[in-house]
Amino acid sequence: MNRSKTVKFITRVGAIAGLYIVLTYLTYSFAYGEIQVRVSEALTVLPYVFPEAVWGVTLGCFIANIGSPFGPIDMVFGTTFTLIASIITYWLGRRRKPPYLAALPPIVVNAFGVSFYVTTLLGLLNKNGTLTISKSGAFRYVFTHFSVKPYLIGAVWIGIGEAIATIVLGLPILYFFLKRKVDK
Repeated sequence: MNRSKTVKFITRVGAIAGLYIVLTYLTYSFAYGEIQVRVSEALTVLPYVFPEAVWGVTLGCFIANIGSPFGPIDMVFGTTFTLIASIITYWLGRRRKPPYLAALPPIVVNAFGVSFYVTTLLGLLNKNGTLTISKSGAFRYVFTHFSVKPYLIGAVWIGIGEAIATIVLGLPILYFFLKRKVDK
């Protein structure tokens, strides 16, 4: 990679990460929880066009999740699910699959992944929105108190919120870049 491409790559990673963080914190009141629309997830369709977006949304998600009520659990698992979804979205773009499919990986991966710990830990949030048990104890709690019915309900709600972010907001952004044939 030449110097110009390296600078462009790093700049895009930083810009996407920064935008993800800002959008998450501006919409904090409905970006976390069982029913959530994380507006910043609209950016998760960008790896379809820009490979560096894989790292941008992953870094942005990690930093945004520092402020999550679920703390380290969200930082580790939420970021991992975002990375997995981004890699699949990137793969779809490389294989020239229809662009509308770019919204599916974030919807499916986050609906089934994030709901695993969010639905279990929601009952432990106090009025301030912080966990009533230690964050290290929360890891153990998730695996000892998991229940299928709340998980499936949570998966549906998180999937709906993710669909709003990626289909309603993200796909128009993706089509904008595809139409303009932005320099990759």
